[in-house]
Amino acid sequence: MSFETRVADAVAQMREQGFAIIEGLISDERLTQAEQDAETLFEVSPIQKEGVRGKVNGRLCKGLFKKTRAFDDLYCDPLVVAIVEAVLARESEKDYAGIWGGTIQFAYCMLKDVVPGERPREFHQDDVLYPLSRPHPTLAVNTLLALDDFKEETGATLVVPESHTWLEPVSQNPDYEVVEMSAGSLLLLDGALWHNSGTNTTQDQHRKALNSYYSSRWLRPLGGPYLGLTTAELAELAPELRTLL
Repeated sequence: MSFETRVADAVAQMREQGFAIIEGLISDERLTQAEQDAETLFEVSPIQKEGVRGKVNGRLCKGLFKKTRAFDDLYCDPLVVAIVEAVLARESEKDYAGIWGGTIQFAYCMLKDVVPGERPREFHQDDVLYPLSRPHPTLAVNTLLALDDFKEETGATLVVPESHTWLEPVSQNPDYEVVEMSAGSLLLLDGALWHNSGTNTTQDQHRKALNSYYSSRWLRPLGGPYLGLTTAELAELAPELRTLL
């Protein structure tokens, strides 16, 4: 399948159902390195949550972009960037792309592990950070790069197809689908899509992911200017990543 076809297929899925899956985005070798790097960065959450078998300590790493350059090539993957640009593209913004430095921006990233026994959050939308009345054009695309297999029993992401087009408040009892995919694959979510992580019912299997968030260029980035880097640090980044900040 050609690059253009992969982009077009993913964009069509995003428009229709609010999410898309790119199977095998990265090689096995790159996946192994990413998983090893993630393990060195995970921090135990200081807040215990009620789990399946009692309280559990979550694992995550916020402020990831400031802490490491280990994932820089993944943030600016050409296929991902092309899909996000197409999803967020609006004719009204093209005339102003030069002013903003482009049409999309890389706005935040973190690592998240759904640990054994962890229960889900509430269903939510990622674009509620921007207080605009609905309906409105797509403002953001959230991505999850699977560092472990996403399986129902390990807490794979739950999505509500087509909910990115709905106007009602998010319900906590929707009909949902479980997104199962192999490690190294990527899930893209429209910022308005209702979604959640599932419950990890296993004893010893984790569901780690690299969570990267993209938004329209004219919005304030979730992670702040340059995601916490100084201008000197910014200058050292690869050009293809620097153009997204």
